[in-house]
This record gives sequence, structure tokens and C-alpha cells, in this order.
Amino acid sequence: MIPTLPPCPRCGSRRLIRFGIVAGKQRRRCKRCRYQFTRPDGHGTPEPTKRAAVSLYGYGLSFNTVAHLLGTTAQSVLRWVCGYVDHHCSKPPPGEAVVIELDEMWHFLQRKDNKVWIWKAYDRATGRLVDWECDDRDEPTFRRLFERLSCWKVRLFCSDSYVVYPLVLAVGGHYQGKGETVALERNNGQQRH
Repeated sequence: MIPTLPPCPRCGSRRLIRFGIVAGKQRRRCKRCRYQFTRPDGHGTPEPTKRAAVSLYGYGLSFNTVAHLLGTTAQSVLRWVCGYVDHHCSKPPPGEAVVIELDEMWHFLQRKDNKVWIWKAYDRATGRLVDWECDDRDEPTFRRLFERLSCWKVRLFCSDSYVVYPLVLAVGGHYQGKGETVALERNNGQQRH
């Protein structure tokens, strides 16, 4: 008898291939939508474990350290922290007038020759990230972030003197200088740490 494979959780296709082993579990990839998964459904981590992971990360431990302490993977911890932030730390409501600090920072993905740029928009009044975009350090990437920021009434954009900002932002609503981006630079330092 041929064992039946579980369907893809995203598209329902049964065209799956083996795609390695993670934490002792067989990983599969859908040939139709290229989604990767380990267990289809009927699984889950208890809520107290997820809350503990978010708390430990909030106290300054890294994703890898939290994963090691709780016996899970760093990707799971990242997903739980992002889910907590999305659920409990809301963005400022659209239509509210805000002052946005803009900056870009680089980060390595697994090796030093694989660099990604993270463009961040920071609300000065609430001290929260409003939105971000990951890709290259170029104008199209910043334009994608800028278009998503259009639902807020931004009184002023504060940024450093990188060449892309004057190409996209209007002259009257843009301040260039490191003196007005201190809070976001502090956030970048914490994120790098």
C-alpha cells in the first residue's frame, strides 16, 4: 500500500517532494506553489511557551538563545515575536498626522556576501515602527515603502542625506539631517545588537 502524503497547507496540492529534515521532522515542499512545511496541521506550540519566548526575547536574549532554552527553532521564535507585535502593538491609525523618521540599515543573511537592506519608517510620537521594506538600497524599494505610508497624514519626513530621499519626497515636507533621526538610529543599534 502506498502511503498518502498530506496535502499542501497553502494550496491543497498533493504534488510534494521531500525537502530535508528540520528538528528531526521530515520537511516537504509543494511543487505547485513552492511552499515549505514540516507538519501540515494538527500541531502547535502551547501558548505559555510562545509567551515565554516573547518575554525572553523582550529581556534581550537572541532568537537562537531563546530557541535553545525552549527546545524549538529560531524561526519559530521569530514568528511568535512578530505575531505578538502585530497583535498587540498597533500602528498609528491612518489619517492621524504624524512625523516619520526614515532610515535604512543593512543586515547579513546567513553569510557576509548576502546583504539585505531594511528601510524603516518610525513614528516619533509613539516610538513605534510604522512600516518597513526589505530589498536593495535603491529608489524602487523606497518608493514601495513610501506608497504604503500614504494612508497616514505625514506632516514631516526626517531622514539622513542619502541620495534617494530627495528624489521621492517633496521639498516642503522633508528634513535632512542626522539630528532629527536619533530615535530611529537608536532602534537600528538595538536591532543590530
